[in-house]
Amino acid sequence: MPQCPRRTLLGGIGTTITVALAGNTVTATDADSTAEGGSAPRELGALQEYLPASAASDEDSIVLSASDFDRRRKADEPYEPRPTTGRFEIEPESVSKQVSVTTYGDEYTRPITVLAGDIQFVDEGDGETREAAGVEYEYYEADDGDGVAAVGDGVVVFATDSGTVEDAFAADAGETDRLLDAEPLLEEATGLYDDIDGYSVQLNDEYRVPGSDDDVEVDYVVRAMTVLGPDTIEMKYGIAFGDESDVTDELVESIESELAYQATKGDPTTEVDGDLVTVTAERDLAAERRVREHDSPGFLRADRDVDPDDDSLEIEIGRGDPTPVEDLTLEVGDEEYDREIWADGHGTLEEGDTIAIDMDDVEPNLSISLTHDHELGSSSSGTTILSRLRFEYDYDPDAETLTVEYADEFPLDGDSVTLAAYDERPAYRPDPDEGSDPHATAQPWTDETVSKGDQATVDGVRAGDTVLVGWDGTSQQDSIGTFRARPPGRVRFEYGYESETLSATIEFEDDGETRPADEYELLVDDEPTDTQWADEYETVTSGTTLEVDDVPVGTDVTVVWGDDARVGSTQTHPSIDLAFDEDEAAIEHAGGDAVPASKLTARVWSEDGTSEIDLADEIDGDFEDGDAVDIDADEVHHVTLRYGERRIVGFARP
Repeated sequence: MPQCPRRTLLGGIGTTITVALAGNTVTATDADSTAEGGSAPRELGALQEYLPASAASDEDSIVLSASDFDRRRKADEPYEPRPTTGRFEIEPESVSKQVSVTTYGDEYTRPITVLAGDIQFVDEGDGETREAAGVEYEYYEADDGDGVAAVGDGVVVFATDSGTVEDAFAADAGETDRLLDAEPLLEEATGLYDDIDGYSVQLNDEYRVPGSDDDVEVDYVVRAMTVLGPDTIEMKYGIAFGDESDVTDELVESIESELAYQATKGDPTTEVDGDLVTVTAERDLAAERRVREHDSPGFLRADRDVDPDDDSLEIEIGRGDPTPVEDLTLEVGDEEYDREIWADGHGTLEEGDTIAIDMDDVEPNLSISLTHDHELGSSSSGTTILSRLRFEYDYDPDAETLTVEYADEFPLDGDSVTLAAYDERPAYRPDPDEGSDPHATAQPWTDETVSKGDQATVDGVRAGDTVLVGWDGTSQQDSIGTFRARPPGRVRFEYGYESETLSATIEFEDDGETRPADEYELLVDDEPTDTQWADEYETVTSGTTLEVDDVPVGTDVTVVWGDDARVGSTQTHPSIDLAFDEDEAAIEHAGGDAVPASKLTARVWSEDGTSEIDLADEIDGDFEDGDAVDIDADEVHHVTLRYGERRIVGFARP
């Protein structure tokens, strides 16, 4: 299951309200607005009776949410609310109401969801009739085993396992503890506000409140809503603090400020009642729709070849609707750039327009981002200028030296250029606790301007190293050029599937090159083979072959040079020439190895998505030359044939 952090941040309240209630809110008609034991709508109160205490036992954080889709659909929101059904596919319009529980502990999980309505499954097949607490229901299991469903009289229970389903029907019958009885704070929170149409309640005593560097104890957080009309939803955001003394003016102001990026009608209001802080705002759905429908300017594109003699660098806007430039911010190198320069006289920007920055401000690896500030926050698009420049490399593996020649037109400040050699290619964003440092560096162009044709040499570059040309740093993010120091030669492998024999042939770019045979070693599953090139030859040239017997299918084979520099590697496997017969809509074995069909799976990519065929269901014995397997799919793009779990041994396309 996906992992979630145990600490929930209360940052971005404006966004949090909208997102948390999207698909997990409840609305009600006036006739439904009378609560049972609180202000929750009657139907939702009835659904909550199905939530057993066992669904949230021993968890650090609990979220109880609900949704009345009949009422929710009366609001014209940018995104249509949809029920939560896990692995099961149902008709969304058939659901009228929903309650669900989500827990956050060592793992994130949704142990139970209860839906009401005339629920219609999509191609679910026949269920199994079961009984719990005197109630008969149809029981289903998801195809992948991840979740179960129980269909009762007008109610569907989705759960992680059959025991939770049984507990749900027992809770509704009063035969086991219910969640709200076991968690008094949940019951208090669901009845907190009068005349609400929906809510989501979270219990967790570890929160970082916006604007505060310290943790404060929080009993619960409530997100509530009321549909006022097609274009308006009233939102209430309540935080119940464990200690009334924590509710300071500064804390209240910080919570209010988090609503700055929320499309609202009028200003939010705040009420403090002891340890409870409530922020109320009206979502402006019309404004939200306008933002969602507007394509912000972005997809910035600059020419690959930058002429340093130009006065400015033009950057094209690749997409976007007309947007006032005063709503846009350009950052160059993480600093806000002068709008008078980059806007270049434009009043609005849209697809096809260009912006400009002074050529004096252009340098390698220069980050550029354009941000559109709007009522729901902001949208950004960025690019990097001169992130890959041309260099030519000449490597001598015996001397362990690398000669680098600059081959681009843009002049470089030599003080900013560093050549760095790593044992292996460094990660783009390495873990700071596990980061690796280069074992060899050089700054050969200090106090110089690097121009096309300038050369430099770095020593100590071992075969297998990755060498970065860094700009103002030596990390992968700083690189403007990359080179892999390869050992001499390459290896061509051939494998006999039936005989289980392997041949490895060394090849050089220069057919006349000769190397000592003892420089090369063949490893099978990381262990040297009994027979090596040095056992049969003093030197190797292009075409020198080593043969090894008794190599099973699936064996990892590697050839190394020197200590451990990899020259080539493979995994032994059969090989099949696969053809696609368009007239017969079938794949055909057109040559190669005969392989047991039980070990083969065909994966089909078509306009309908992907599907798999176990060849053992189609063919008895071996899949061999001339055999064919029908493909039941429209507009096939291509087909791969896998041996075992992953190895692709055949490929065909129409």
